[in-house]
Amino acid sequence: MNNLDPRIKTALISINPTTENPAWHGAPTALGVLRGVSPVIAVWRPYPGGNNIREIALHIAFWENSVANRISGKKVLVGFQQKKTGWAMMVDTIDMKQWKREIGLIRATHERLTKSLISFDPGMLYQPVGVRTMRNASELIHGVAEHSLYHTAQMEMIKTLARQKGMK
Repeated sequence: MNNLDPRIKTALISINPTTENPAWHGAPTALGVLRGVSPVIAVWRPYPGGNNIREIALHIAFWENSVANRISGKKVLVGFQQKKTGWAMMVDTIDMKQWKREIGLIRATHERLTKSLISFDPGMLYQPVGVRTMRNASELIHGVAEHSLYHTAQMEMIKTLARQKGMK
């Protein structure tokens, strides 16, 4: 990672910090927040109609996959039912098998984005990526990092609230 273009490296470290390359913000990663989250906590809503950890985590995965699709030029679909673009269908319960499968999807999508960023040609940073868009790769790369961090903070807050209510 040390030989990456700094314009890509800063975004990558924000969403995928390592011991050698820690993120300056010190916040956990989305996958870090999901550690220890049970299916019960994953679907708990802090208020009626509010998003839960599961929906937010899948939302992060959807957009990380979308950016990976654009910057890699390879279209891979995310495998979950959506109520609207990028948001999972609302459910009240899930079992451990489904939750583990969804965490696996989230992890795989995150790894795909990481690999796409590592192999991205920095000479293309300011070129539009995709059809019918004026957004360039730099905007998408930094935008998805900010998006993931924003929603990771939401998940951390919901996890804390659920545990304060005695949920396990």
